[in-house]
Amino acid sequence: MGGQLWTSQITGYRRRGTRLTELRSILGSGITALAIREPLRSCPADAPAKEMKILLKKRDYDVAGVKDTEVGAVIGFVKREPLDKSYVRDHLEPITAENLVSEATPLPQLLTTLRDKEFTFVLVGSEVNGIVTRADLNKPPVRVYLFGLISLLEMHLSFWVRSEYRDNSWQNKLKKERLEGAKSLFAQRKKRNQEIILFECLQFCDKRDLILDIQKLRNQLNLGSKKKAHSLLTKAEELRNKIAHSQEDLVQGSSWPKLIDLVAQIESVVAKSDQEVEEIAKSVCRDDGDGLWDILC
Repeated sequence: MGGQLWTSQITGYRRRGTRLTELRSILGSGITALAIREPLRSCPADAPAKEMKILLKKRDYDVAGVKDTEVGAVIGFVKREPLDKSYVRDHLEPITAENLVSEATPLPQLLTTLRDKEFTFVLVGSEVNGIVTRADLNKPPVRVYLFGLISLLEMHLSFWVRSEYRDNSWQNKLKKERLEGAKSLFAQRKKRNQEIILFECLQFCDKRDLILDIQKLRNQLNLGSKKKAHSLLTKAEELRNKIAHSQEDLVQGSSWPKLIDLVAQIESVVAKSDQEVEEIAKSVCRDDGDGLWDILC
């Protein structure tokens, strides 16, 4: 489909899998708390607090559930650090709706929950027997969603660059070294007999810079000022690179609240771009009456 990835230039048909809502339906809603939760380990309520603190530290647990009996239900939780005297029961904190999610909670909602909380408990069936911490957001299922989201963002950037820079006029806007880099990559791929055009050899940062130069487009996509848009798109690319290179900690040098805010900003830009693309699709939508069955549109 090449340049017609988003909308058919003949019918205006918007192609499946290019919308944020579809990405969230397939991945965001498909990846739930159940997919990344860990079992909730529990302490006996009447165990000495200091002994449990030593054991939790040995196992690298910052928080644990509390039970009256081994086969009983979880009656609350304790944090490791305050366990310094008396019994575990004396440090008990309640599990309320504010620190509890269901096993079916989709990833986007889970991200919102963990923005301001370091952990949340998971209700599996009728029992609290799971926990999700911010560290669990480094797991592959979450990375799959984030990588898909940023890939979708880059595809949107490509769409707008090609829409705004007609007849390859973008070549006159790129810095000389960036254009030469794209041409070098293009030559390498051509040697491997790849069916490719020069535009497809641009990097994320090239598309970013081309977008930044068009104030109308920044306003259209709610990217804000040139400085703000540059910061957002640069951080998105950096996150994409961390995922692509399998860095162990996605928030190295940053924090989970900042990363989760970044994800929300990316989703907002893609959602706004989706709306604009839909309007373009509607403006060219027509039925040529060429006799093809609907299934072939």
